[in-house]
Amino acid sequence: MALIAYVSRVQFDHGAIALVPDELALIGVTAPLVVTDPGVVRAGLLDRLWTSLGGQRPVYAETPSNPTEAAALEALAIYRQAGCDGVVALGGGSASDLAKAVALLATHAGSLGDYLVGAGSERIGPVAPVLAIPTTAGTGAEIGRAATLTLLDGRKAACVSPHLIPRCAVCDPDLTASLPPFLTAATGMDAFAHGVEAFFSPAFNPPADAIALDCAVRAWTWLPRAVADGGDRQARWQMLMAAIEGGMVFQNGLGAVHAAS
Repeated sequence: MALIAYVSRVQFDHGAIALVPDELALIGVTAPLVVTDPGVVRAGLLDRLWTSLGGQRPVYAETPSNPTEAAALEALAIYRQAGCDGVVALGGGSASDLAKAVALLATHAGSLGDYLVGAGSERIGPVAPVLAIPTTAGTGAEIGRAATLTLLDGRKAACVSPHLIPRCAVCDPDLTASLPPFLTAATGMDAFAHGVEAFFSPAFNPPADAIALDCAVRAWTWLPRAVADGGDRQARWQMLMAAIEGGMVFQNGLGAVHAAS
């Protein structure tokens, strides 16, 4: 039996960051915690979010390149102290994964280890609302159902549940323009790999097959242009769309490259 589910709300286009206040209102968030990382702050993207929101909000800006349970607990402390009612992830996959972990811990007792993929997934119920704003074009975490973190005991593990899918992804290709060539290439190849591996998955899901093929072709066509000229707005638009498509086809299963990495 095939499970075919595409449930994410996505706002996508140049300038979409201006829609963040409206989207937060739709999901009932009035006091968000912003989760981001030092690179995003240095690039000036956090300032662009403040402009959209009309002012600053509580922020955790120390997301590691590989998110950790320790960082999630630090962000959770800010969330609770500030009386937040939702999380905004601004960054790449690490920020999205950390935001999902905060949303989970804010609404569930225990530690992340209690909710790992497998039996722990069944314990995950509704979590605090998450709105994701990607600043890279690759992971698809902004519409994915997994949060992968390094736990306090050193294990790298994932919490996986439909409840962890962000309520909305605000995808503005302009926010990816400052990504340097190497990271553009690395994250773009991640999107390409998602398309290729999902297409060759043995799972039966024809819609996912079609999206995966489009993802792979789109990334293969436009990634060289995005790497060569970070200011190429059309290339940035196409690559962010490829990343979204890659995130949509996770449900079809991935393959050896992701298993090895």
